[in-house]
Amino acid sequence: MRLRKLKYNRHDRARFHREPSRRGDERSAFERDRSRIIHSAAFRRLQGKTQVFTVGEGDFFRTRLTHSLEVAQIAKGLALRLGADTDLIETISLIHDIGHPPFGHAGENELKRLLKPYGGFEANAQNIRILTKLESRNNKYDGLNLTRAVLDGQLKYKNAFSLDADPSSLQGRKFIYQEDAQVAEWASREAQASCALDSSTKSFECEIMDWADDIAYAVHDLEDSIHARYIDASAFHHNNSRVERSVQSKFQESDVSTIYASLRDIVLTVNPDFRLLGTPGDARQRKVDRKRLTSFLIQRYIQAAHRNKRDSLVRNPISNRYLYTVHVEEWYRVEVAIINGLIRELVLDAPQVRTLEEKGKHIIRSMFLKLMRHDNADYLLPDDWKGYLEGGCSRNERARVVCDYICGMTDDYAQKTYARLFLPNQGSIYDVY
Repeated sequence: MRLRKLKYNRHDRARFHREPSRRGDERSAFERDRSRIIHSAAFRRLQGKTQVFTVGEGDFFRTRLTHSLEVAQIAKGLALRLGADTDLIETISLIHDIGHPPFGHAGENELKRLLKPYGGFEANAQNIRILTKLESRNNKYDGLNLTRAVLDGQLKYKNAFSLDADPSSLQGRKFIYQEDAQVAEWASREAQASCALDSSTKSFECEIMDWADDIAYAVHDLEDSIHARYIDASAFHHNNSRVERSVQSKFQESDVSTIYASLRDIVLTVNPDFRLLGTPGDARQRKVDRKRLTSFLIQRYIQAAHRNKRDSLVRNPISNRYLYTVHVEEWYRVEVAIINGLIRELVLDAPQVRTLEEKGKHIIRSMFLKLMRHDNADYLLPDDWKGYLEGGCSRNERARVVCDYICGMTDDYAQKTYARLFLPNQGSIYDVY
């Protein structure tokens, strides 16, 4: 049974910059935000960015764009179940990966390493930077001027990066950029304070998006991995000790072996023949088997989510966005972690994938160092990026601009830019740049 829908007020729909009223526009504030996202260049570029399998490997595999669309669809199902606004949740989900660089997690990890001395890199923090600074729709201010509830729904991490911190201590830390702390505080602090919550607490809508993202990563990456012939029935027939140890370290109270065996039984029950890899038979039936499995698991994990009221609340909070939390029983979270562990063990650590990831890291590293070291590197940037460096800037500011430029590239554009800079007989004065 669906729960009563949450009400969202003027505080939730507020924008950082005031806008004139739009007579004749029948859309809600959250629907307008969704339109701004869909029509943005950063959102379009997700179609050319790697999810797990490299863009161009085939037309079956997910890209960052299709992953974002699928997260939005799963999150909408969760919103209907948990009583959140579906337009708000869909918008938050569409942009949850908008700050990711080319070449998937390999590209993200390389930028984290390169940016440690210059203010750090974090994909979630880059989301906020793109939405509030790099994208533009008005000459009077930067960014898309999204509503408070949408921006707060992006804030998985709310502590700002400190330039005074020891770079070696940043390993594994999540943060927002120091220069975006003001807008982050505007988006969340007042609502949190009115509910007597600390600054690290996620909004209810952010938690919905986060669980939808976990579901999509596990289930759809599993489907892609099965199609790519990296995962077959043996992954579920035999327990993987490395995966179990990894998952056990995160869920100390759970019997991971028992849950692994239960997950195996589920998979084999939904698809008794497990005709997924290396078996003769009807190709159409194999596709149906795969889709039945993904549909079953998605529905299972959506129905595992429940809405719980927070314990420590004050009366009459300024917003309802922190009244509730998403509760998912640990059993189901462990199942998702096991699937992710299998993908990491059997796919991401495979030499065929690792070598391509290393190539992506090399491309990003080479371009970053070239643009940071070259005496006239400003002339290597496209015209619309040179303005960010006019009038001189510090090394940290320069690194942030270079990072923004590289992070916004698609896989294909990054490879072409690398070829122009480093490979002989590549590039032309007539290239669109």
